[in-house]
Amino acid sequence: MRHRPAARDAKLVEQFSHVDALVAGLFDGVFSVEEVGRRGHLGLGCGDHMDGELVVLDGVFHLCHGDGTVCLLAADDPLAFAVVFDFGPAAAELVEALDSIDALTAAVAERVVSPNLFHAVRFDAHFATLSLREAKRQTKPYLPLAEAVHDQRENTVTDVTGTLLGFVAPSVFQGISVAGPHFHFLDSTAPVGGHVLGIGGATGELAVATSPGVTVRLPTTPEFLGADLELGDVDGAIRHAESDHQR
Repeated sequence: MRHRPAARDAKLVEQFSHVDALVAGLFDGVFSVEEVGRRGHLGLGCGDHMDGELVVLDGVFHLCHGDGTVCLLAADDPLAFAVVFDFGPAAAELVEALDSIDALTAAVAERVVSPNLFHAVRFDAHFATLSLREAKRQTKPYLPLAEAVHDQRENTVTDVTGTLLGFVAPSVFQGISVAGPHFHFLDSTAPVGGHVLGIGGATGELAVATSPGVTVRLPTTPEFLGADLELGDVDGAIRHAESDHQR
């Protein structure tokens, strides 16, 4: 049975840089944690030099590094890319036994007005299994994203409890954002987290907020201004970067 659609929220998703810039290998951190944090309390992204996976939870910035460690970021630490949302109190509903990201995305779809809007997601849950990746810090000259991800750290953890969060974006925004689901995770009891590649046996409280749009703040560095962003198969490059390279 389909749930009653949630009311549309006037607040916008706030994004710093865009995914096409990462696909092109523009990994320099040009936005500070402080300026990103002024725009939202929940979100994700990556650090300077594409170092690690960013998790913004309740206004605290965590960076899950490619060596498996997790640290807290300071206000002046730089970020290459970030997407955040002012995720206030939202009604949460119990969902049980989700065995894939597709199942989680379907649960989100049951609670929203339309797939043509942006949806911020927070899922506080226990996971029987969780597949994660953390990007490793890159050095100049940077490789394009599709090549840089081949040295990422990937692992599967079991019996973990924490917060999965992120966004489900309309398909037409591929390249500006990641179209469809884009989730990161942070363990509530241990220094474990990263970009979510897969889930299994997930049960917890799911909260969803719908936004009518996104604002994008672009870098103004010489590298960005001079970059060739006519990149060919952007969709293929993004899907490759988002996939599990252990398979």
